[in-house]
Amino acid sequence: MSHPVVTLDDVLRILTDNETHAARTLNMVPSENAMSGLAKLPLLLDCYHRYFFNEGDHSDRWHFRGAQRLRELEMGLTVPLLEELGRARYVTVRPLSGLNAMTLALATLGGEPGSTVVTVDPCNGGHYATPSVARRLGLRVEFLLGQDPHDLDFDHAADLLRRVRPALVYVDQSHCLFPIDVARLVDVVRAASPSTLVHVDASHWFGLVLAGVIPNPLDAGADSFGGSTHKTFPGPQKAVLLTRDHDIERRIRHTQDYLISSHHLAATISLGIALLEFRDHGGADYARAVVANTKTFGRLLSERGTTVVAADRGYSAGHQLWLDTAADGVAPKLASDRLARAGITVNFMDGLPGFAGQGVRIGLNEPTYRGVTAADLPELADVFTLALRDAAPADMLADRTARLRDRPRLGAPVHDDTPLLSLAMELAAGALRSRPAVLEPA
Repeated sequence: MSHPVVTLDDVLRILTDNETHAARTLNMVPSENAMSGLAKLPLLLDCYHRYFFNEGDHSDRWHFRGAQRLRELEMGLTVPLLEELGRARYVTVRPLSGLNAMTLALATLGGEPGSTVVTVDPCNGGHYATPSVARRLGLRVEFLLGQDPHDLDFDHAADLLRRVRPALVYVDQSHCLFPIDVARLVDVVRAASPSTLVHVDASHWFGLVLAGVIPNPLDAGADSFGGSTHKTFPGPQKAVLLTRDHDIERRIRHTQDYLISSHHLAATISLGIALLEFRDHGGADYARAVVANTKTFGRLLSERGTTVVAADRGYSAGHQLWLDTAADGVAPKLASDRLARAGITVNFMDGLPGFAGQGVRIGLNEPTYRGVTAADLPELADVFTLALRDAAPADMLADRTARLRDRPRLGAPVHDDTPLLSLAMELAAGALRSRPAVLEPA
């Protein structure tokens, strides 16, 4: 199979075209978010190239010295902020992604090969990969079930736990409108199988947890929690694990040494910047707005004739909405195509709990981060509905979307501090001017 030759000119053209398009687009994919320009800065700099293994700053362990001047940005910024906002005593920032964090948690806490782990059935929103990853690690898998896609059957959970005595209950919600009641589940686990650990994968809820908008799993009694940092939290594509238990922390550190080498120090520093912005520049307000905007947008779409799941329960307790566009006569892929032409990006997918076929999954997390407010939601709902029905020219709708896209958003000090902004721009310009001699013409 032949491929076209792509030159550096082509690369810059494609990137420029994408940036121009992105600047006019509202991304409503619930598993994605944006972050500030300042938080992106480390990805351009020397730190992107460096290993970092010496968390304890031992003089005889600087085998990789390139990160020696950067240690405080992981150990004095990112880790303490995660401990503070996550209400944890111990944190690891080694995982590279949500799936990598899942693998680390299962490998650490799931027991020896042949042990049993219990996780959420995909029909109730559990992640598609959890059973496969667990089985590849030699673990047996049983499922928590529910009366409907949004609730667990706690009586079934108690019976299951008493019967199989799992090493771990891994609570994961990949598709989620309402959070699992972790406190109630922990009570069931402690009564039915006291030696079983409980880990909560809060990837989709992470920003809401750090803001205190939904309960912290550690406060609810879980032994550990974690997940990716780019869904409801506006950070880099990375992941973390948090706990208050020293033995769990020790076991995680032992396991991660054999599963993760480079943990992408630049992304860890980006995460620290995003956490600092989140704590000091409106993170809690943003998280509350995400939940409020999601409920409101669900109602507005429903009022305009779109079938929105869980209308009887207020549509959502987080950032996601599920739309049954097929029930309204529009196939989910066609719905996605029409919305994309109008400058709105959504998911269409199989596997949404309660759907016989595909559904449309949308999120208000990134639009809220971009500055969409409650006052903007009727206009967004109008554009969204007209696009779904193909009831107005797509280019006109795309112009309306672009006007919604260009709003003030969650602030960071660099945005209003001219000297700081100038320094950041100098660093970025220096990185772009850097060109290794090996690539210079002879």
